[in-house]
Amino acid sequence: MSTLKLLKLMMLLSLVQSAQGTEHEHATDTSQRVQLAIQNESSWDGPTTGPALKQQRQIILVASDLRNGGVNAVAKGMSEALTGTDWNLGFLDGMGSPLRQGIAIRKAIAANPDGIVLCGLDANQHKDVLALAKQRGITVVGWHAADQAGPRPESHLFTNITTDPIKVAEIAALLAISDSAGQVRAVIFTDSRYQIAKLKAERMAAVLHDCKGCDVLEVKEVPLDQIADRMPDELETLMQEYPQGITHLLVINDLYIDFAVPTLERRHENDQPIPQTISAGDGSRASYRRIRQGLYQRATVPEPLTMQGWQIVDELNRAFNQAPPSGYSAPVHLVTRDNIGKLGKRYDVYDPINRYRDAYRAIWSLQ
Repeated sequence: MSTLKLLKLMMLLSLVQSAQGTEHEHATDTSQRVQLAIQNESSWDGPTTGPALKQQRQIILVASDLRNGGVNAVAKGMSEALTGTDWNLGFLDGMGSPLRQGIAIRKAIAANPDGIVLCGLDANQHKDVLALAKQRGITVVGWHAADQAGPRPESHLFTNITTDPIKVAEIAALLAISDSAGQVRAVIFTDSRYQIAKLKAERMAAVLHDCKGCDVLEVKEVPLDQIADRMPDELETLMQEYPQGITHLLVINDLYIDFAVPTLERRHENDQPIPQTISAGDGSRASYRRIRQGLYQRATVPEPLTMQGWQIVDELNRAFNQAPPSGYSAPVHLVTRDNIGKLGKRYDVYDPINRYRDAYRAIWSLQ
């Protein structure tokens, strides 16, 4: 073999080894990020200082849909946080309809409370009516009301509470890649009427597009308030459209999987392959049941919903005391069958064992 040919061969081998090394590094990084997200949070990393609790405040929570497990759990978290205080908490239900949600916000403003909580509503869709709340001096705090955590003055929110949706979406997609050794064929379900849902879906798609052996077959729009009616037929149609197989369903909320189960059950009973399902959002009682059983749901990336109910109270209190928002956003956590047994006795809600209740009560001078 000539020296020139030998040099070319050595260069080719070097390039192959470099590419293999890069792929190995990506696989290792993916696995490490997934494992880090699976680990339980046992220490409080949120605020430790703040104002004492103001007295006699009237709060109205406007829910996108109280049937939604995440919204319902946040509402319960607020109720728990306010037990033993003289704050009054009322509820209005938007019932999954943007029109009803807008009406509920107007009713809340008309009641002239000290604070309003937008729970699962897109504040940007209602910013004109929220301007009226601002004019009346009503503090508005959001939960999943915008696509990022922190102050959102353009939407008249004192602050918005959410785990970073980009990180949530990334870990959901990375789990699919890790499970499949980089061979994902996914359909993503979302509702782009909500900015946070749109952002999650776009990020999941982007992570999969960066995966050499992965394919995003379709990003499917199914509005949250139409899931019950549409999801079974939509999924059945997708199974027929992609006969080579769908390996994963990635969704922005566990609710999609609730109504995918009948289709998945039929396929399972007929010995047909069924896709893995991973939810980039909330964490519901039904999702935990499926994960524990190892049927029809691989994982969820839950919010610490009860804890976020306590955080909402804290953020409202900071506003009432003319203090800035805390700036806290909970770290991403991934729940799978491997770690669901470590969540403690409260299987219906991911509730970190980090003594956040003691931390907030100490801030509010209630201990």
